[in-house]
Formats: sequence, structure tokens, C-alpha cells
Amino acid sequence: MKEYDFLQLSPEDRTNVVDGYMRRACARFGKICKYDITNGNDTTRTFDIDIPDDEIDDIADIVSEGMVVQWFKPYFYKQENYENIMNTVDYSSYSPAELLHRITSAYKMSKKDFANLMKDYSYDNGDLSDLHL
Repeated sequence: MKEYDFLQLSPEDRTNVVDGYMRRACARFGKICKYDITNGNDTTRTFDIDIPDDEIDDIADIVSEGMVVQWFKPYFYKQENYENIMNTVDYSSYSPAELLHRITSAYKMSKKDFANLMKDYSYDNGDLSDLHL
């Protein structure tokens, strides 16, 4: 993905934007992750936990997919896109309506991938002993 407006931001603003995506993704995934990924040091940009090497890649993949979902949200909910779709007479492959359709599809696919990754993680790492069966 490319975000051309992102390159116009200062390095500090870019860091803040990316950190915001990560915090929101960690908040969603943190509910089922067996590690506390919701607490970290904002100054050093590190987590206050040790995650074993054999698990870090899976957790990083889930969080990064969640960050993609967070990146898509503003585009999906952008008012201009909905105004354009209402004013478009013909639905062509270059119309704003088609763009909104493609943004919606990509957002939904990314959101579904994030949810599936979290489900897979919870199945692999969940503790059934707490259930009263």
C-alpha cells in the first residue's frame, strides 16, 4: 500500500500515525492475546513483555493486519465517497461509486482476515480449562 499524503508528514507525525494504528490493533487483539500487548513504552516504542521467538511472528502478523484495517477505516467512512456515489449518474469502472465499491471490498476483506487471524490464534493458544463443561 502507498499513502502519498503520508510522505508529506514530518517523521514525528508519521510515527504518531503508525503508533495510533498499532495501539488500536493491539487493543482489539489484546483481548485474546495471551501476552499483554496493550501496555508499552511510548518513548522507546517497545512492549514491556518478553514474547518467545516462536510466537512473535504470529503476533506481529495479526497486529500488522489489524493496522491495515485501521488504515482503511478513514477511507471507508469518508463522507466525500458517499456524496460522490449519490451524485454519480452512471456507474462506470472509473466512477467514484466504483472506487467506493473497491474500497469497501478491500476494507471488508482486510477486516475479515484480521478476525480470522485472531480466531486462529485463540484456537491455538486458548485455555479450555476455565470453561465449565
